[in-house]
Amino acid sequence: MLLLALPVRAQHEQHMKAAAAVPDSSTIELKIADVNVIDQSGTSRQFYSDLVKDRVVVMNFIFTSCTTVCPTMGATFARVQKLLGNRDVALISISVDPLTDTPQRLEAWSRKLDAQPGWTLVTGSKTDIDRLLRSLGVFTPDKNSHTPTVLVGDAKRGTWRRASGLATPTAIVALVDAMVPAQHHHHHGAHAATSPR
Repeated sequence: MLLLALPVRAQHEQHMKAAAAVPDSSTIELKIADVNVIDQSGTSRQFYSDLVKDRVVVMNFIFTSCTTVCPTMGATFARVQKLLGNRDVALISISVDPLTDTPQRLEAWSRKLDAQPGWTLVTGSKTDIDRLLRSLGVFTPDKNSHTPTVLVGDAKRGTWRRASGLATPTAIVALVDAMVPAQHHHHHGAHAATSPR
């Protein structure tokens, strides 16, 4: 663990380099912490066992007071949710600022984006959320420097892919479909109904 010897700034640069070196949407292994989180309705959940286990999941990382990339990522998720239609995919937004982001704030933020059921926003104690973010490989000490990341995974098979949080909604949905090829079969009818591009 050479990184520990580096001053924080250098560590951060190492991480950025490491992040940049990861080819887009490479498959990664994750051991996701099963910490206690609180969703936007104030309900207490175990992150892995209640929200992720055995599901296909798309996750992003936001904080409600962020005015730069978070609104964009939120709008992207709203669009992803519409594009996914009736595919059985769980959307999860994790607050990287749990001290500020109360369930009420997450609820208001998601309402602004017209989030539908199936999109869970979570916060929790700083200790738990930090542990969760570390287990997902996205922890940064400063919330403002968090790299926009989307994780797409099939928790049943344990395959996860990391993509840029600024990827287009279509690209994110394509990742979901690439991960779950079998899901295509249910949707031939649905595609015909969409308006021509």
